[in-house]
Amino acid sequence: MSGALLPLVLAFLVSLATAGLVLRLGILDHPNARSNHVNPTPRGGGLGIVLGFLVALFFIPVAAPHDLAALTGLALCTVLAAGLGFLDDLLTLSERLKFVCLTLISLALAGMAGPVTELGLALPWLVGWLGSALFVFTLANTVNFMDGSDGLMTAALIPAALTLAWLAPGATGLAALALAAALAGFAVWNAPLMAARGKLFSGDVGSLGAAVILAGLALMWASNGPATSVWLVPLLVLPLLGDVLLTMAARVKAGASPFVAHRSHAYQLLIAMGASHRKVAVIWGAMSLVCGALALLAAGLPPIAAPFVLLVAVLVFAVLHQRWRRLARAAGVETRQ
Repeated sequence: MSGALLPLVLAFLVSLATAGLVLRLGILDHPNARSNHVNPTPRGGGLGIVLGFLVALFFIPVAAPHDLAALTGLALCTVLAAGLGFLDDLLTLSERLKFVCLTLISLALAGMAGPVTELGLALPWLVGWLGSALFVFTLANTVNFMDGSDGLMTAALIPAALTLAWLAPGATGLAALALAAALAGFAVWNAPLMAARGKLFSGDVGSLGAAVILAGLALMWASNGPATSVWLVPLLVLPLLGDVLLTMAARVKAGASPFVAHRSHAYQLLIAMGASHRKVAVIWGAMSLVCGALALLAAGLPPIAAPFVLLVAVLVFAVLHQRWRRLARAAGVETRQ
């Protein structure tokens, strides 16, 4: 088996087997006010994503010393973020403790995998470091918030990881492929393929772990890649990031707190209107594929085109998001719940 193929096969198989073992152990997610399920369902299957990726990482050939250092830092931060998520899955940690821990992990990862200090003009290292950490922190919370419908997280993150693998050179690109393979292994249990619902939830261990991995790889590429990369990274995760930020903005506009647990994300409104989890996953997967295609297109255009491509994608998504909210209100669905 070639050196490039072995990590991908290992990532898929380790993720598949680990998630299957977690399913048998039966760590249950009991429904609450924010849940989209009514029956207790096993969770923590995202541990497979993390272990699959970390095992694959040992077999990825790394030539450049700075790539080795960045990937080592990414592995460490992934373990910390996934460990934080796993403890929260088991014990339900305080929000303040999670905020502090995730902030420290984001700062550490931004320093080791980045930071991005070029936005068309040179930024001071401190500004780039804090901005990169904010990206990690925001993406981790975004994926965690959006991981509430079967198959949605993997449907959105697999295209993002595959696009990053196409764009990023060397070990970074191969690591992104390994992430996609690990996500696919977990999706066998989580995606609503053969039934209306998946069998296993990711849990915070998977959402935080996968988000930190993707954020770290994106920073590795953006900090050493072409000038367009800083605009293409948010495009890869726009369907997730856009729903969270636009929902928060809508809640603030309506006089509701954006930080209180709610069920007013666009994907939750679609489910409340009768859309199946499979349909929601297909919608977010399709949007992620389109965003990936736009990123590949923008990467081949002059650098000045990248921010405009991102802006157009943001505007189109904002229109879709607003339309879904209007449809929900017309159907009698509470959009501030």
